[in-house]
Amino acid sequence: MRALNLRWLAPGALLVLLAPSMAAAAPEPPPVVAKAPIASRITGQILERGSAVAIVGAELVTANGELATTDAQGRFTVEVAPGDVALVVRAPGFEPFKLVEKMPPNTVRTVEYRLMPEAHARYRSTIRGASVPHEGERFTLREEELQQAPGAAGDPMRVIASLPGVLAPVPVLPIYVIRGGSPGMNGFFLDGMRVPELFHLVFVDGVVHPHMVSSIDFYPGSYDATFGRYASGIVDAQTRSGRSDAPMHGELELRLYDASALIEARLPAGATLIAAGRYGYPSPIIGLVQPGVDLNYWDYQLRVDWHGLTVEAIGAYDSLVISPAATGGGGNTNVQVLTTFHRIQIRERWRSGRLSVEAAIVGGLDQMAVFSGQGVEKLGLSARAAAHLRLSRFALSAGLDGELSRFSASNFTTDQNRAAPDELGDLAGNRDGVVAGGYAQAQLSLDDVLHRPASVTLGVRTDVYHANSVTLMGVDPRILARYAPQRWLEFFGGFGQYSQPPSFPVPLPGIDTFALQLGLQKSIQGSVGIRLNLPESVYATLTGYYGRFYNINDVVLDFSSAACTSAPPESISGLAAYVTRQVDGEGFGMELLLRRSLGTVTGWLAYTLSRSQRNYSCGLAPSDFDQTHVLNGVVQVKLPWRMVAGLKVAFSTGRPYTQLSVDLATLTVSGQRNNQRLPTYLQIDLRLDREWIFRRWALSIFLEVLNVTYSETIYGVTFPTDPVLMIPQYDMPQFQGFKWVLPSIGARGRF
Repeated sequence: MRALNLRWLAPGALLVLLAPSMAAAAPEPPPVVAKAPIASRITGQILERGSAVAIVGAELVTANGELATTDAQGRFTVEVAPGDVALVVRAPGFEPFKLVEKMPPNTVRTVEYRLMPEAHARYRSTIRGASVPHEGERFTLREEELQQAPGAAGDPMRVIASLPGVLAPVPVLPIYVIRGGSPGMNGFFLDGMRVPELFHLVFVDGVVHPHMVSSIDFYPGSYDATFGRYASGIVDAQTRSGRSDAPMHGELELRLYDASALIEARLPAGATLIAAGRYGYPSPIIGLVQPGVDLNYWDYQLRVDWHGLTVEAIGAYDSLVISPAATGGGGNTNVQVLTTFHRIQIRERWRSGRLSVEAAIVGGLDQMAVFSGQGVEKLGLSARAAAHLRLSRFALSAGLDGELSRFSASNFTTDQNRAAPDELGDLAGNRDGVVAGGYAQAQLSLDDVLHRPASVTLGVRTDVYHANSVTLMGVDPRILARYAPQRWLEFFGGFGQYSQPPSFPVPLPGIDTFALQLGLQKSIQGSVGIRLNLPESVYATLTGYYGRFYNINDVVLDFSSAACTSAPPESISGLAAYVTRQVDGEGFGMELLLRRSLGTVTGWLAYTLSRSQRNYSCGLAPSDFDQTHVLNGVVQVKLPWRMVAGLKVAFSTGRPYTQLSVDLATLTVSGQRNNQRLPTYLQIDLRLDREWIFRRWALSIFLEVLNVTYSETIYGVTFPTDPVLMIPQYDMPQFQGFKWVLPSIGARGRF
């Protein structure tokens, strides 16, 4: 091809030839892009309004969809576009918080948002580790049902008196009869350890600060083999661990008759602490009704949690001094009753897959003194271990526990002239006690077979007791079953034997593992029931029960009935012989419960129709604690302005007493035991709570009036003496009692 001679091309032609290549090589001009505003950042912390508690897991969402979630300290960071940023902060148990932040470009703003707790939802429990579960019919109380129940004076333990199957023979005293048993046959557990009492001696407080209690499970009977050494009802209370979402949190409460405080703190390495205490000074109030009575009490609780490890200490003290003027007696010597107990527990809970294990060691000191100051002191060391394994259709449980104890007689008064070495007899004798027990239990799920929720639980428990060269052993088999053919319908039942060593008729610290020569107390009891799950979070249960008692220790309430009372056991002496009688008997009845646990209006209606009988020396008759009809109605209403109003109505027919007849010709006494009844009792209690929440603290005011009906509490019956014949006039019973009303107003501040 002939070469192209560029010399002959015109300059214009050259430009035409080069134009395509020049166009391809020239760079394109940059696109025109709007300048983006520089992003801004919001960082800070979300806390509970009214305290220093951080909220973990709270979500912050902007209108543009930016999202942030708070960490373990309640802190968050979120990138947002400049301008007016609309935010919504939400967390379970709190009211939503909405606001608009004005954010200039390239700005970092540190904020603190505080969420208002939903009304009456601030008592939240932290569960550490896992505990071995219990089976059986139960009544469970949590949250405000515990903290603000009317009639309980703000104390969760006192709610027990309002539950089905529970009789309170003397309303002002924490003496409870459950399904026809004796008060000394009931068992109290706190965080898995046995405690001698959950209530102070006379007044209306329990031995644990109300805001440390996370739940109470009440087992009136027919419970499984995990509970032992008691032949009647069980009260199983759990405390909560300290909150980990605040460096420190606390509250202070002041009432007319006591003061209490609670503090929580977050410790290093993820540990938490909660401590509480209370001091009671009700004597001025009691003096308005009954002068000459001096009562004071205190208690304390300490709990430290670190992962599954819990270390806790609890203790309680009661002192009651009654002057001769108060009792109408002569002389110048006071009557004193003193009780105190202390416990230290180290507990480890561990879970791996389907296996959960719990082990604990407990040290304790109990002291009790009555009348002249003569008393008993107990030192105890106990340990327990339990494991629970859940398989596809089986759940297996096994456990061991034991206690070594030393009892010694002590004198708790400086007035040696009043010391009576043998006054308490067997209760205060020096002795060493050994208790050991174990259980094995299997639960079989029948869901696959019946295509509905169903289970059968089989278990057996063995306990051995040794003291003063006497050894006793009890073997108690038990069976429980549940079947729910429909979502709204459930059937349940249980049957078993329950054994315990001889016990003082009224539970007191330091009195156990004594007089084993009397033999074991036993009950064979069974119950069947039906539960209906109704709309609006309402359920109803109807339960029938029967229990047969053997060799149980009843207390003598009516000494005028000595003509029809068995003689005390010859092998015991002192106070135990004076008030204790060993008898056989039975208890049977029906319990109806209607309960609503969620919603603006909550509460329950519990009706118990019961009969408790004993084989006295003159034949079968109602027991001293028998009450045919008992009705308790409890209702709580959540009102606006963070108010809660509560009402409790308690109605019961009178317990029996003995009215004998006298043949004036022969001066002989005759009559059937417990052939008359005390008057019917009605008590109405009212409670009102109001809470104000400020930015960093909160204030609650509460007003409660117990027994607004001014009803008379009767604790005994006497008969005047005929001035001529000098014999009791049994046709003229005189009731010993007093009318009372207990108002209480208090304030509680928290931060």
